[in-house]
Amino acid sequence: MIFARGSVEEDLAQRAQDMLEQTGESWASARFEGRDAILEGESLAERARQKVHSSLLNLFGVRVVEDATTLLPERRPFTFSAVKDGKIIALSGYVPSTATRQRILDTIKAEGFIVSGAENLVRARGAPPGDFAALVTFGLEQLGKLPAGRITLSDGALAIEGRAEDLATFDMLGSALRGPLPYGMSLARFAVRPPVASPFLWSASREGNILRLSGYVPSEDTRENVRLVIREVLPGLDVQDKTRLADGAPSTDLWLRAVRYAAGLLTISPQLQISLVDSAVTIEGQAQTFDAYGELAQARRKVPEGFQLKRFTVEPPRASPFTWQLERGNEGVRLSGYAPSEETHRLLNDAVRNAFPGAPVQDAIRLASGGPAPEAWAATSIFLVEQLSKLRAGQVSALEGEVVLKGEALDSAAFVQLERALDAPPSNLKVNSSVVPPDISPFVFAVRRDKDGITVSGFFPSTKVHELVLTTLSRDFLHEKVQDVSVIGAGAPEGFGAVVEEALTQLARLETGEFSLADTQLHLAGTALNATAVAEIEAEMKVRIRPPYTLSLEIHAARPGEHAKDVECQALMTGLMERGTILFNSNSARILRSSRSILDRLAYVLERCPAAHVSVEGHSDALGDPTSNQRLSLMRAQAVVKALEEIGVAKGRLSAVGYGDARPVSDNETEMGRARNRRIEFVVKEGAGQ
Repeated sequence: MIFARGSVEEDLAQRAQDMLEQTGESWASARFEGRDAILEGESLAERARQKVHSSLLNLFGVRVVEDATTLLPERRPFTFSAVKDGKIIALSGYVPSTATRQRILDTIKAEGFIVSGAENLVRARGAPPGDFAALVTFGLEQLGKLPAGRITLSDGALAIEGRAEDLATFDMLGSALRGPLPYGMSLARFAVRPPVASPFLWSASREGNILRLSGYVPSEDTRENVRLVIREVLPGLDVQDKTRLADGAPSTDLWLRAVRYAAGLLTISPQLQISLVDSAVTIEGQAQTFDAYGELAQARRKVPEGFQLKRFTVEPPRASPFTWQLERGNEGVRLSGYAPSEETHRLLNDAVRNAFPGAPVQDAIRLASGGPAPEAWAATSIFLVEQLSKLRAGQVSALEGEVVLKGEALDSAAFVQLERALDAPPSNLKVNSSVVPPDISPFVFAVRRDKDGITVSGFFPSTKVHELVLTTLSRDFLHEKVQDVSVIGAGAPEGFGAVVEEALTQLARLETGEFSLADTQLHLAGTALNATAVAEIEAEMKVRIRPPYTLSLEIHAARPGEHAKDVECQALMTGLMERGTILFNSNSARILRSSRSILDRLAYVLERCPAAHVSVEGHSDALGDPTSNQRLSLMRAQAVVKALEEIGVAKGRLSAVGYGDARPVSDNETEMGRARNRRIEFVVKEGAGQ
């Protein structure tokens, strides 16, 4: 017996351990003294103690069983908690058994986490029904999805808190914990916070009766409040809410006020999108009517407290036709029609205030789409405001690319400036202008000729008449210096241009003189170079100046000049021909009326040389055959001789010669050269006089 005791005790202990494990009562253990068993361990229930005692007593070879087990304390509530911080999970609370604790620890380590506080897990009675380790494992799986957080099991009720790293994880946790849970588990609290959204965006877009919500809301309660606001402000709409939870919103109260503000805007127009981005508001879309656009423009200035308007890009309604008009009158300036954008409207108003300082401005411009590009519209409108400022009264209107400007200029200088500006308008701009110069009364115009040159003063009715005056001065006068101080004006009597042209033709025959025109009263005074010219001027003027024009003349003949030597006469006549030209009809020997001025001066020079004999030479260009050229040049020289004799040059002093194209002075290959070759020359014959 002494030698067999050790093996008997070992055999009984092993068979007892196997039996306890097979019956699921591994919490208990047995040791033997001979065949007497001493049962030890902490039981979760009295019934388990009795079961273990009975099973061990019935084990073959056991004589008696001494029950030394104890009953574990019961914990109500039965709690378990795990706190995660990065890769570390700290444990505390109760477990029903050592095996359960080990399963929990093995699960945590298998996921790669570090366990802290395993010794804080205390065995106790009171665990919820079912597999407690499975409940804890499920909770730890959810906790592992958070960068930091906590789970707590209290009698099987799970509470989880922390912040999700992203929206996908947040949604995954929500689905897992609000779905079917392991047996014996319920959800006590879901306090996982969504990730911080930056920027925190909430958007509402309306298309007719459909309202789409997207972006983020800070909480489920806030989401419900948003729905209440929508139902109150926009009843009857089909709301499609795709918002998600996220942190990062402004103050909830202020944020809900902004939501109500956005809903109010959506009542104005059925095609809008309002976005709240952090503390900024953006308003986009299209207004259906001008009244709706006006309401939106007013509402943009009433953004709720704590928010500011970041962008307002609502497209105004389309205008067809897209017109606009500026009017200037005695009561100020009136703007009407449409502008393509707020910026262009502001630029237009700035231009009007600068162009008309102090003038009352009535602004009836409305914003509309369907017009030209804003940049082009702004450039055009600013240009036209500048032109309108040159009018005493008038208007400018634009209709589908056609611009009409009409009115009366402030003064003559303003009219000239306006015409120059309209000659070089902004690109692609065509302006139909019916602006008239200022009305002048009496309408006066004058041209004076003296030893210092020619002075033009007064008013002319159009640039056409002005060009006629300058052309006549260049053609009929001897390239004298012209000082032109005339300006344009309205109010000229009918036939003004023809009367001025006739007066200039006669003034050209005067050595010095002046004609003035006051409305229909024409006065011509001065000194003619010979009596023949005096008689012809008076006769022609009386025939050509017809009512309603009246004529007054004060013309007398100049005194004969001092006698000069032949060489002086030659220089005087050559000088005259360098400054003027005797003109003929084309391919004819008929002298033009405008050439009488230079003929008078040639005759006056010849009177100063009474004994001189002069050869009048005709020359032509090389066009045509030489015979015809010679004949025409001779006929023209003869016509000049005859005209001078009719003025008073004694017959026999002048002889005519035609050289045709035999003596060119320039190149016949150019028009200018040919014009120089077509000429009359005067040559004093040597020895003919002193």
